[in-house]
Amino acid sequence: MHINYKLNTNDLDANFLESVKIMFKDKDIIISIADTEDDEDFALGKAVEEGLLSKSVSREELDKALYAD
Repeated sequence: MHINYKLNTNDLDANFLESVKIMFKDKDIIISIADTEDDEDFALGKAVEEGLLSKSVSREELDKALYAD
């Protein structure tokens, strides 16, 4: 399972942590944190992630698009 949250640090509390523990009960998880001050980078990262999950786009096509000048 893969879930993205976009929230303010003020919203991080025990309830948030408990909800993560319930969703991923007894599993090892990876937590990655990034700020969203640069929405363009956030959008690019999301597009890359979706492209990697898509069967219609090859890894080579993504690499070529990302590194094109």
